Amino acid sequence: MKQDGIVLITVLWIIAVISFISFALAAAVRTEVAAEGNSFDSERALFMAKSAGEIVFERLQNPDTFPDAPIRKAGGTYVFQFNSGESRVRLEGDGGRIDLNTANDKVLASMFESLGLGQGLRDQLVDCILDWRDSDDVPRVYGAEIGDYGQVFAGKGRRLPANESFKSMEEVLLVKHMTGEIYFGHIEHDPATGGYRKVPGLRDIATVATGLTAVDVNAAPVDVLAALPGLNRDLARSIVTERKLKDFADSKDLVNRIPQLANSDTLQYLTTAAAAPTVVVSTATVRLSGTSRTARLYFKRNHEKKINPFMPYLFYKDVEVLSPDRWEY
Repeated sequence: MKQDGIVLITVLWIIAVISFISFALAAAVRTEVAAEGNSFDSERALFMAKSAGEIVFERLQNPDTFPDAPIRKAGGTYVFQFNSGESRVRLEGDGGRIDLNTANDKVLASMFESLGLGQGLRDQLVDCILDWRDSDDVPRVYGAEIGDYGQVFAGKGRRLPANESFKSMEEVLLVKHMTGEIYFGHIEHDPATGGYRKVPGLRDIATVATGLTAVDVNAAPVDVLAALPGLNRDLARSIVTERKLKDFADSKDLVNRIPQLANSDTLQYLTTAAAAPTVVVSTATVRLSGTSRTARLYFKRNHEKKINPFMPYLFYKDVEVLSPDRWEY
């Protein structure tokens, strides 16, 4: 009888172990299936976002392109309905960012401080950017010229530094002392919430495309406004909160509604003039899972002379041509 009891207990233990293993395997399978599903939906959302963005860009060049595309316009947003979800596309200008080709040393210093850089690295990057832009080979105090890069050429026979304006944001990565973390940003732990947050990088607040010395106060996000001289995050949030009620009409309206800016030097870095759109921003959401992805198509606006064939004599007209630059995800 005692022997039978031992056998029974052993069998029960075996059943318990098998059950535990089965539950563990089932949980692992469910987790893996969910991960695969999320990955698939993420890729599907990205494909939807890019497709909708490309259609809007093509229609910017020729309104008759894709006449049967399932698009409706709500305000300034194009809405695409797909079987598995929808994409929302809007146009943005880079006027809400700081232009590295026109920013002076004061703006550049304030911008790098907002990204959390110490004084030493801040001064080096400010002077290196200014040395990149100027036409001479005389380095500033903390800057770098041709003899400081260790190589004269990069890629397709390009000298470092270029001694001219930046042609693209990616070119900024070649500037001496620039790092991937400064450029792309990073993720850090937030002790206050116990979670993680994205710390913006240079590419999130800067551009090289506007040619403007001021930032569009009606378009700039908090991170950009807080990067300007004389502005902190609290004041930047106040500006964003106020403009949600109504865009600022002009500088007088801005000062009336944000009195802290009265008689401030910061006003010279803010404008209410909107820049022409240069970015197609497309956000797609998969209906069942709620997975969302955003794709940004940057494009350039160029002016070309073209012959008007309907004139009796040769006649050239100035035509704006849009050309795709790059995708950013």
